[in-house]
Amino acid sequence: MKFAELKKAEDAAMGESLKGSGFRRIAAGTWSRRRGDELNLIQLQPHSVEQSFCVNLGVHYAFLPKAGTETPLDRDQIDIHDCEVKLRLTDASGTRDQWWPMSSSGVDAVAGVVMGRGMQLFHAYRLDGPIAAMDGKDIERGEPGLLGSLTKVRACLLLARLHEHAGNHDRCVDTAIIGLKLAGLAVGPKKALRDILKRS
Repeated sequence: MKFAELKKAEDAAMGESLKGSGFRRIAAGTWSRRRGDELNLIQLQPHSVEQSFCVNLGVHYAFLPKAGTETPLDRDQIDIHDCEVKLRLTDASGTRDQWWPMSSSGVDAVAGVVMGRGMQLFHAYRLDGPIAAMDGKDIERGEPGLLGSLTKVRACLLLARLHEHAGNHDRCVDTAIIGLKLAGLAVGPKKALRDILKRS
């Protein structure tokens, strides 16, 4: 099965379920959802050599600039490289990477995992979900949890911005201070963290 065929088959296999969960297809093999300030992305990606594919998940928030920049979002959908949190969908927690065969069995397996584990992962990043309970102390202790895919300073910056948006002044300031301690040579995040502290 070629990748173009696989995307078409995967869209057919999970299209109705994704629509029922608020997603809309933005391109073959790519689905996007916006719920309030929460942006979620599902994107199929082919392996560069083998006849297999993976599923990238993206999480972002509309009040944040594009990841790694200070450029604001300009629409309701987002590209994977602009998402603050990027994950690879796997069928088991603790696994960070998984590739499925480009076949009908791979299509069926992925459709089930997206609608099961994928939706659970997106739920964990809801603004009123488990991520809201995190702060810079978690990162400082080496317990990044949901933000394990980010550097320590980027995790602190994200959490400081989330707490600032939610009006949690003390947690925002504490997290920004911890982020500055962990920043090292990261110039962009340092400036963004200092800007948060100036606003607080």
